[in-house]
Amino acid sequence: MTVDLRRSPAPPATGGRVPPHNLEAEASVLGSLMLDRNAIVRVADFLRPDDFYLDHHAQVFRAALNLYDRADPIDLLTLAAELEKMLVLERIGGQAFLAELESGVPTAANVEYYGHLVEEAATKRKLISAGGRITALGFDESTPASQALDTAEGVIFNIAEGRITQDFVALKDILKTTWDQIEQIHKDQSVISGVPSGFNDLDAKTGGFQKSDLIIIAARPGVGKCLIWSTLVDDPETGARLTIEEFVRQRKASVFGLSPHGRIEPRQIGAWVDSGVQPCFAVTTQTGRRVEVTGHHPFLTVSGWQPLHDLVIGDTIAVPRRLPVFGKESVPAPLARLLGYFVGDGGLSGTAPDFTNVDAEIVADFKDAIASHFPTCHVRQHGPHYVVAGFHKLLGPYSWQPNPVIRWLKEFSLWGKKSEVKRFPDAAWRWDKETLREFIRGLMSCDGSIFRTQNGRPRIEFAVASEGLAKDMHHAFVRFGIVSRFYRKSERCWRVQVTDSESVATYQSEIGWIGEKVARFPSDLPMFRRNTGHLPLVVWKMVGQAAAMQGLGWSKLAVLSGERASTSKFETYNPRTNHGLSQRRLGIFNEVLEDWWLSELANPEVYWDRIVSIEPIGEHQVYDLAVPSGANFIAEDVLVHNTSLTLNIAQHASIQYKVPVAIFSLEMSEQQLVTRLLCSEASVDSYRLRTGLLKDAEWPRIAQAMGALSEAQIYIDDSPNVSVMEMRTKARRLKSANNLGLIIVDYLQLMQGRNQENRVQEVSDISRSLKSLARELQIPVIACSQLSREPEKRLDHRPQLSDLRESGTLEQDSDLVLFIYRERFYNDNVAEDKRNIAEIIIAKHRNGPTGKLELLFIDEQTKFANLDHRRGS
Repeated sequence: MTVDLRRSPAPPATGGRVPPHNLEAEASVLGSLMLDRNAIVRVADFLRPDDFYLDHHAQVFRAALNLYDRADPIDLLTLAAELEKMLVLERIGGQAFLAELESGVPTAANVEYYGHLVEEAATKRKLISAGGRITALGFDESTPASQALDTAEGVIFNIAEGRITQDFVALKDILKTTWDQIEQIHKDQSVISGVPSGFNDLDAKTGGFQKSDLIIIAARPGVGKCLIWSTLVDDPETGARLTIEEFVRQRKASVFGLSPHGRIEPRQIGAWVDSGVQPCFAVTTQTGRRVEVTGHHPFLTVSGWQPLHDLVIGDTIAVPRRLPVFGKESVPAPLARLLGYFVGDGGLSGTAPDFTNVDAEIVADFKDAIASHFPTCHVRQHGPHYVVAGFHKLLGPYSWQPNPVIRWLKEFSLWGKKSEVKRFPDAAWRWDKETLREFIRGLMSCDGSIFRTQNGRPRIEFAVASEGLAKDMHHAFVRFGIVSRFYRKSERCWRVQVTDSESVATYQSEIGWIGEKVARFPSDLPMFRRNTGHLPLVVWKMVGQAAAMQGLGWSKLAVLSGERASTSKFETYNPRTNHGLSQRRLGIFNEVLEDWWLSELANPEVYWDRIVSIEPIGEHQVYDLAVPSGANFIAEDVLVHNTSLTLNIAQHASIQYKVPVAIFSLEMSEQQLVTRLLCSEASVDSYRLRTGLLKDAEWPRIAQAMGALSEAQIYIDDSPNVSVMEMRTKARRLKSANNLGLIIVDYLQLMQGRNQENRVQEVSDISRSLKSLARELQIPVIACSQLSREPEKRLDHRPQLSDLRESGTLEQDSDLVLFIYRERFYNDNVAEDKRNIAEIIIAKHRNGPTGKLELLFIDEQTKFANLDHRRGS
């Protein structure tokens, strides 16, 4: 066919080249519309007026759409009338042009094919236009590279999604879509217009989570899981020991924790939380470690993470066996030992420093250090006492030169300290390993001892009058991987004791002695096994069940693990399950069983310490550190821990309603998430699932849950500290590939924004970006957030919008804000029928009512569920 192009503007050239177009296909589409009134139905869902290259063609198609929207017939006459109403009929060439289009198409059968040809050419033109925009971005030096990349990707994504940026949309076009939605809801009032949460009362109030909405779900951080302000935490960067209050105020970047792979290593801090004043408890272990926490703060036990309120004296918790943290500062080795001598046997509160010792080698080392590094001083001996005096040099009638050793000791805050208040100098924690070793070697050679007990076992002891000094040595040993016990021997005697043969050997090889103590034991110390640090008896049941699952009895397990050479029906084997199980022996068993939880328990990075006391200590200021990907950190040489209603929402949306869900988990690892989802879906106790102590009736539920979850379109990304740009990139790809329907971010305060100068501004940037992402992808985005400590100050602890932590514009950007409130965390005397009730407060609802509703929370399954409203009737 032929079309007179003289009445249309000439095609624009691009660098001497004509953009892709297909005028014949465009004319064929328009001619088909006039031949068959139903042809418009086959192209209206993917063709737009802007897809036509010639403006004349675009105007005709726009007129056809107007007629279609009004259910009017489309033919030459009606089109001419509509174009006349649009005031463009004469401009496009009048009815003659329309007649030429109609006569040029013999049949409308191929209208869809012609339509896709038009669409394809339009897409290529959009790519050319996008390329120009992206090129301009590349040359724009004022635009940061990360922002330019994000914008460029958004341009391409919009083309792939069939959208282009528009300035305005006609109201009548929006009204049509709105009418369709209202009509559908009216026909079936049970239909939820958005993504269902799976919670009936919540969906009844919200209609589900709507497209392009930003939903905030907030609660107090960790629901009271915090440490007292003075808790000491080690800085992985410098080795310094800081209080958790200092960590929060200085916003330290990392802290030591147990990784998902069982390694003690630095973990990134995602948020620094001031949790106000709360009732606290002191927890002391058999090795003398003491940590002061709130009652709901969890500890790692053989049953998983459990809150303090669920623990009793005699329970076993995990502590780090070794904390590999050393600084970068150093002092010469002789000076490090000299400091150790002064702290150990030095007099630091008189007129001159003195030192008391009878070991000839130690005294010689002491004198050499003074002579080498303080040549203006001399050492005067009075029996076993050695006084370090400065040379008196008369500078005036009554002027004397100060003692340089005193000045040096003041630099370490040691001068003037009596034996009861001596401590490690603060600088010691920032020293490198070699310097700290020399300091400890000097101190231990003075105040420490190594001897053989009555049963022939080696023992190392450190006995001093200062509680603080003994605590410092106890912690220093942890840095070298030495397990020791800290305790009070008498009113003025504190001891640190090393009795484990392996730890004694570690001390001998890592630190050592000076003087006659070097020769007290040969290098090949006798090895004696002790029952301290063993796992509780319940672990034997876990081993037995893991073996039974593989069809193994105790005798066969012993043979396969190499614990015994052979087995026969005439021999008996007693695994001695009435004794504690050592980690070494559990590890040997697990080489055969290959059970992941038993592997966690046998992890040599941790030591299993028994709780010997839990004491209330009143109310104190408390803080918490939010640590993603592992969600625990080490404080006072103890492992301590930091989910969410959103997981249950993801579970319901993906399994029950077949909505593809993306979870960005910045707090928990993917394995932890899957374990929680499995517990919730199977309705089994999370402790029994982790330990393998499942009942026979629970196995079919586990298998069924795994089947349901494997078919669910849930996509997990557990990258820590993900930026909004990274999240947007991944979400766009998932939207294109899998028709993504819901995004969950757990949680917002762990994300990184572009503006990091001010935390409030950074959170505002994050919230605006999440809202922009929801609008761009046309799906709801749920972000978990934290609340400030303000609810703790009110008699009614229910949260309010103003309590959103570091909120910035979070309240303004969000369309729906939900708060989780559980009375039992504020009131231990709550009524029994309310202990497992979670109150969901709809604090903001841009398109509907606010209010409250209740859900059931099943602790052992970490699961929210609908309440049976008949239970009270």
